[in-house]
Amino acid sequence: MLTKRDKRIIAAAVALLLVSQPVIFASIPRDTKRNVKSVVIKRGTHLKEVANLLEEEGLIRSEWLFLACSYVMHKGKIIAGEYELSTQMSIAQIAAKMAAGQRKIYTLTLVEGYNLNGVGEAMEKAGIMKKDAFFRLATDTAFLNKLTIPGDSLEGYLAPDTYFYSKETDVDAFLERIVRRTFVFFEREDVRARMAEFRMTPGDVVILASMIEKEAKIEPEKPMISAVFHNRLREGMSLDSDPTVMYGIGMTPKALTRADLEKPTAYNTYRLRGLPKGPICNPSTSSLMAVLYPAPTDALYFVSRNDGTHVFSRQISQHNQFVTMYQKNKKKKP
Repeated sequence: MLTKRDKRIIAAAVALLLVSQPVIFASIPRDTKRNVKSVVIKRGTHLKEVANLLEEEGLIRSEWLFLACSYVMHKGKIIAGEYELSTQMSIAQIAAKMAAGQRKIYTLTLVEGYNLNGVGEAMEKAGIMKKDAFFRLATDTAFLNKLTIPGDSLEGYLAPDTYFYSKETDVDAFLERIVRRTFVFFEREDVRARMAEFRMTPGDVVILASMIEKEAKIEPEKPMISAVFHNRLREGMSLDSDPTVMYGIGMTPKALTRADLEKPTAYNTYRLRGLPKGPICNPSTSSLMAVLYPAPTDALYFVSRNDGTHVFSRQISQHNQFVTMYQKNKKKKP
């Protein structure tokens, strides 16, 4: 006959067995073969939905065991994101990985001077989205209206920087965050004061900054190039910017022909007066600042020395001499 002490020992053993069995099962991998799957958990997804998804994907054997493991070991904590999981991982390992937020992070670097084509290629290379899908979103009227973009695309409003992206975030929300970085610049009091002084809108500033970004090869020349454009605008002259012509005809940088300069596009600043239709790239902060703080010069012209620098002049006669010196004569060099 069992004594009370024996009964207590047996009860404790049974309880230990009941507790240890789920722990043991939760520590056993789903399979010995490594079958890797990517699982995206969006923000606000309920833990039971996560468990159901993992079971449907064949990553765990038991939905309820995952729930129990998650609640007991991590208080039901799940951090949204994209997770690379395999059938060689146990339920306990999967729950721990998701509780710690060990998700896949994508890095996107937008370089100063990238246009939409460059951004699209960077997005695809980073694995965030296909280039074609990016173009569709970047030119979507409803999306542009939501962001209050004063144009027909995101061109010019994708602030150059390095960004981190995880797939629990929708791509449109990610792009919106990048665009907001540009608009934050225009909320600064000093920037607003200078725009008022020049009677420029944020759209005007972005357009002119994008031209400066493409024209200037070295940072110190940006205020000088800005001054030339401001002076020409003030005197009612065309801006005569080669990069805008190239952008309008979809041409990669090269020497423009007379036929190129005569093509009637909304970006041909040889044929048009004033600013082109829109930005031609995504400018850096220094180019935006150069628009608002041009150098104190009356120069109206500049021409490349072919070494990354430019020579500036006020008179057309002097400018033509420099063109002959640096541009026409470069073809005669051996």
